[in-house]
Amino acid sequence: MAEFALTLPILLLLMFGVIEFARIFHAWITLQNAARAAARYAVTGRWDENSVASAIGYSSSLTDPLQRREDILNALVPCTDGFDQLFYDHWGKDCDPNNDDDRGLRYDMARLPSIIERARIGAASLALAAGERIQGLQNPFTLDWVNTETVGEDQPGWFHVFICSSRESLYRTDPVTGLRPPRYIPSENRNDRICRLDEAPDPTLNQYDAGGPGDAVEIIVFFNHPLITPLGLADYIQLQARRVMINESFRSTRLVNLPPQLGAPTRPPTLTFTPSLSPTASDTPTNTPSPTATATNTPVDTPVPTQRPDCSLIQLTNVSLSNNYLRMTVRNSNATAPVFITRATVEWRKHTLFSNMYLDVMRLQSRAAFWDGADYNPPTDVYSGVPGWIDGISPYNDRRLDAGTSVTFQAEFSNGPANLSSYFTIGSFAGTKIYFGTEWGGVNQDCVLEITGYPTPTPYTLTPTYTPTPVCANYLTQFIGFDLNGVVHFTITNTDVAVAYLTGFSINWNSYNQSRKAIALDFVSAGGTSAHDARAVLVWDGNITSPPGVASQGSAGWQTSPVIEPGRTLDVWFDFDGTSKRLSEEGYIPSDFNNTTFTINFICYGEAPNVPTPAPTQPPTPRPTATNTRTPTITYTPSITLTPSRTPTPSITPTPSNTRTPTRTPTPVTPVATFGGVE
Repeated sequence: MAEFALTLPILLLLMFGVIEFARIFHAWITLQNAARAAARYAVTGRWDENSVASAIGYSSSLTDPLQRREDILNALVPCTDGFDQLFYDHWGKDCDPNNDDDRGLRYDMARLPSIIERARIGAASLALAAGERIQGLQNPFTLDWVNTETVGEDQPGWFHVFICSSRESLYRTDPVTGLRPPRYIPSENRNDRICRLDEAPDPTLNQYDAGGPGDAVEIIVFFNHPLITPLGLADYIQLQARRVMINESFRSTRLVNLPPQLGAPTRPPTLTFTPSLSPTASDTPTNTPSPTATATNTPVDTPVPTQRPDCSLIQLTNVSLSNNYLRMTVRNSNATAPVFITRATVEWRKHTLFSNMYLDVMRLQSRAAFWDGADYNPPTDVYSGVPGWIDGISPYNDRRLDAGTSVTFQAEFSNGPANLSSYFTIGSFAGTKIYFGTEWGGVNQDCVLEITGYPTPTPYTLTPTYTPTPVCANYLTQFIGFDLNGVVHFTITNTDVAVAYLTGFSINWNSYNQSRKAIALDFVSAGGTSAHDARAVLVWDGNITSPPGVASQGSAGWQTSPVIEPGRTLDVWFDFDGTSKRLSEEGYIPSDFNNTTFTINFICYGEAPNVPTPAPTQPPTPRPTATNTRTPTITYTPSITLTPSRTPTPSITPTPSNTRTPTRTPTPVTPVATFGGVE
């Protein structure tokens, strides 16, 4: 017994060591299989809709397989004729639904959850913790990176898939070699799991990417293998498996499908020594007055300069009005020479119903904007040096039109009609010109394309019969909910037939003086898909530290009055400083924002009768349970009252006039209708 007692610890140590070594070896073999399975799936370019739906928490009700697949892809990253924020946040440009390359980039985003799912399937025999984290892939519903991990990277069972590619830059070109450098720079220490973006939209973003056709894709699978025997060495051992493969040509065939190794330095071009001309022996005596031929070092192959573009081969092939865009398609039929936009002059006019409409952005479709401003006064003439002009990370390439290609110039209008064609014709933009330079990076304006040949519309009549009589009760407001970064979301619906403007607001928070985190109103925006959407209109910008926050057209901080077209709903976003979370996470509830009102300023013919306005009430005690369920207290029933005291800024004297004479002065038009939460 004594001998057995002395040898038992050694025997157990050997047994436990054999067990753990066998488990570790099995886990390592399995992890190698997981990395190989993920890489083999990645190179096919395929993606699985179920993996994508599970990653973003989306469930499609469609039963048709093709429709369901497209529905899930649209949920992950929409691609429309308008501005697509999620696509821009990932790739640094808008998505063009008619562009094959942009459609391929959408698929590349959808491939990431599918690749990770194949890695998990390959490692199914291991004790994997649930969840995944995909750096740089945005969840459209939470607006954060996809992250459903249930354990941290310092805990047993943690499973992570690192994905990086040798995809070339979308915007930059080496001016010497004419090649595009890599878009991503992986960390030298792969344990950092960083695949750093090296261009727009964020040059410091850690963004996983599986690459396009012909690119190299690197897969590294990490797993914290748990130890089960009581050796006391550690709770887990981190294992890794790595695979690098070349993507198949799953969308288009490339001439060369051998990309550089990930993270390998680029070799400088080899210097080629060109033989020089040798002087020919001469029979002329040395005392002859004739000059002797002198040997020169002129290269044999002198580079031939690129032929200057012919402006007659640059044509305007199509002009259209699509949503809130003016679009002009241009064809460069030159054989070898590119041209560059050096100036753009957009001729447009104010419409009597959209006095606050402005030209917002100019770009070549699917590229970064080369002008981003807010011009309220037509015409808009932009060129290098004017406010809003952007050269971008790779100057000239965002304005470049290569030989033998077509590109669409688009000018985006904000705070106007959702569909320009409903109120304007192409002739309304007659005289619009695009200037093209024929020198690389130059500022010359040799080639000019102009919108001509379209009939000019009849001038707008300013008679009262042009605008139908509005009914003030036809404007409904609703509290929608809380968003990240302290954003509160309201909507205003115009069910009338008249165009209206939001000209004031009064927002209340912490209505019943409960114990809440201190917040301050920072800005108010309208339109778009979020408060920070590039397409949202900035309504007011300032700082109000205590409720209520009141502002109106003409007051300090007021930027513009957003339009509300008939039959449309305007999203209004109130951004509060003081937290990066949802206000519901800070203890706020919907009833804290009771008594919030909006002012709608438009022409009302006659005086609407006074109707009692039921104020939304919520007793301060007992404290309501924090919930996101919309209750009747946050649905404001419209009713009409013409009480002047409810006007947010009584210092502004309305001009009592029913004429249609437009004015640039943002003076509210009388009367101002106040109705149940909406004025």
